Amino acid sequence: MEKKFGLMILLLTAALCRAQIIVTPQLQKVGVVQKPQLWNMMITNTDAASISGHIEVVLGDNVTGQPILSGVGKVFSIAPGSLQINSAMMDPIQYTQLNANYIIDPSPTGFLPIGNFSVCISFYRHLHDGISQIAEECDFIEVEPLGPPQLTLPWDESEEISKTPTFSWLPPTPASFFTMLNYDLDVVEILPGQSAADAVQQNIPLLHQLNIIPISFLYPVSAPVLEYDKQYAWRITAKNNGAVVSRSETWTFTLKQELTKPFIKTNNLPYIKLVNGDQPGYAVEIDYLKFEYMNEANDSTWNIVVSDLSTSAIDIIPMRWDTIPIRYGQNLVNIDLSDKAIFVSGHNYMLELSNRWGEKWRLRFEFRRKDDQ
Repeated sequence: MEKKFGLMILLLTAALCRAQIIVTPQLQKVGVVQKPQLWNMMITNTDAASISGHIEVVLGDNVTGQPILSGVGKVFSIAPGSLQINSAMMDPIQYTQLNANYIIDPSPTGFLPIGNFSVCISFYRHLHDGISQIAEECDFIEVEPLGPPQLTLPWDESEEISKTPTFSWLPPTPASFFTMLNYDLDVVEILPGQSAADAVQQNIPLLHQLNIIPISFLYPVSAPVLEYDKQYAWRITAKNNGAVVSRSETWTFTLKQELTKPFIKTNNLPYIKLVNGDQPGYAVEIDYLKFEYMNEANDSTWNIVVSDLSTSAIDIIPMRWDTIPIRYGQNLVNIDLSDKAIFVSGHNYMLELSNRWGEKWRLRFEFRRKDDQ
């Protein structure tokens, strides 16, 4: 009798074990990771009947194994077969921070902290008011730093003549990860013996402008007046949904009284080489745009964008490049802009060339007209 009862228990256990769930994580292993990406997975029900349950995701320290963040999705039913899961299907997701040593954006779409982490995904079955874990799978991710905002104007260590300069910058990258970007602008005076970084950290800001939505801001006349021959530092803090995501470098500028500009003979300026990278070369272009480019990629057409950095929207300047020949090797380009009213004297522009290798070659220039000298 006891043998028969034991056999029945084994058969019942085997029947329950047939109700299997297989979890297959589909995580972005390296790069920027937001909370919703933790829920990219495939769930497979190998049983013949539907199974009701919920999913729990736990982010853990890859070194200590200590849990950092947990998320619990809604209860749902999975039919036999496979089901592609994402965060929207599990809403509302309840997140709980489990480790105070990490700063985590509390929003449902917030970014994860930088570092190496384990991610464990568990499926909990709901059966007759009982909840039991029937599947778990772990994987590892590396969260890399974001690309910070890139300052554009005033240029680092530049001399400015306007007491109300326009500050402009480029958004942090990748921009597609952000849902509601805004910025804080800090402008401080640099005291003798201070570095720019120390000044931003230690000095009371002359301007602390919060929650700027565009990527430029005009120094307001209501702020403390900037003084000639003093050096100032400025920095941008990028925020997404109110949470800080990254900070720019700290740049400096000095306010100078306008001096008489020396007369420069039009079109006698040298050709300026385009620079491959994020830090472009700089030039003053008078009536003509002159640059040198080595076409080692052997492109047959130009792929160039010129942007006006002095406008709040960073306007794209329409230009025709199909009339300018391009050849392999050295190209010396000389374009007459004297009759192009769209180019404004005193404005700063960015020229960006993309080649078929995916390289970005840039030149930042100030455009002037001969008659304005």
